[in-house]
Amino acid sequence: MSGTKSSMEPAISQINGKLQTSRSALSPPERIGKGSIGLHSDWWSQARQADHKSEWDGGTERDLNGEAAASSPTRTGPLALWYLSISRPTTNYVGHMSVPIRKTVKPPKNITFNNIRTRPLNPHAFEFVISEAKKCESVTPFLIILISTTHKEFDARQAIRETWGDESTFTDIRILTIFLLGKNTDPVLNQMVEQESQIFHDIVVEDFIDSYHNLTLKTMMGMRWVATFCPKAQYIMKTDSDIFVNMDNLIFKLLKPTTKPRRRYFTGYVINGGPIRDMRSKWYMSRDLYPESRYPPFCSGTGYVFSADVAELIYKTSLHTRLLHLEDVYVGLCLRKLGIHPYQNSGFNHWKMAYSLCRYRRVITVHQISPEEMHRIWNDMSSKKHLRC
Repeated sequence: MSGTKSSMEPAISQINGKLQTSRSALSPPERIGKGSIGLHSDWWSQARQADHKSEWDGGTERDLNGEAAASSPTRTGPLALWYLSISRPTTNYVGHMSVPIRKTVKPPKNITFNNIRTRPLNPHAFEFVISEAKKCESVTPFLIILISTTHKEFDARQAIRETWGDESTFTDIRILTIFLLGKNTDPVLNQMVEQESQIFHDIVVEDFIDSYHNLTLKTMMGMRWVATFCPKAQYIMKTDSDIFVNMDNLIFKLLKPTTKPRRRYFTGYVINGGPIRDMRSKWYMSRDLYPESRYPPFCSGTGYVFSADVAELIYKTSLHTRLLHLEDVYVGLCLRKLGIHPYQNSGFNHWKMAYSLCRYRRVITVHQISPEEMHRIWNDMSSKKHLRC
């Protein structure tokens, strides 16, 4: 691994040089971690401020291509009202969710019941910007780890590559680590992710706007990617960039490579609850979007594992399932339609947990782990494998 890191240093330095010359805001760069891409601290703070202004609490609306939405006219006379009535926008924005409005269209004469029944309610009308389509051409992975991340989390991605997400850790088991992203409204961040992708070839991007309210689109992109490019994989894990994964427990105690692969299998930290109707909550769900009083059982989005056949089943089911912004709840809805019941597993921990060698040896996932903590935990656990608890 150390040889790989050193061989990548010149390539990363070359990328930093290109970014310095093309954008003065990035010069001179600072290193943000061994093997990671450099960013200028002033630019970084400006980017944070710009990103904060574009969040859901009053930021500028943007269309699917990141362009600012036109402001509404101030005069509303009869002519203006008539004009507005025939020039409504084609996209509905609810917290920047990329959900197309369904237009009233006169049905064709040859329409049939089957056409009505099979027409997608929620078409995933997005294209891959970065696909890594050949990732599984020469190998059949035992496990694919799909990691939901954001453009600015360079440190987190690099920490995962150098710790539990290192694909070379298990020489006799093929594991793929894939980072999932949408498009950012900042072209500089998009460019940096493209450069990062050219080095590591572990990033997949679709052309929806990357945001909290589009996390469901990001997960469905991951399901689509597996079904399209890696359908012969055995197992899939979906997790987040602030999660520490105990790979030994995941592979040898849960998935057990020597046993027959399971099908229609789904496990994680199972939650049984209902929608929160308080509009101040991060997890608010309106009655219009979800009128039921209870959610079906679902696994916390911090980490869940399923057999690879389920990826295609969930993706195809999502095309006929009304989109919800709560990604883990939405996956649970798709599982209910499929008749797949998620299994509870106490090894998946979706809370922050203070580090203890023996405690971390018993779990599969731990939430809210920083890049620095990830390195410390990994180094400590790796160097003390001979110790008993």
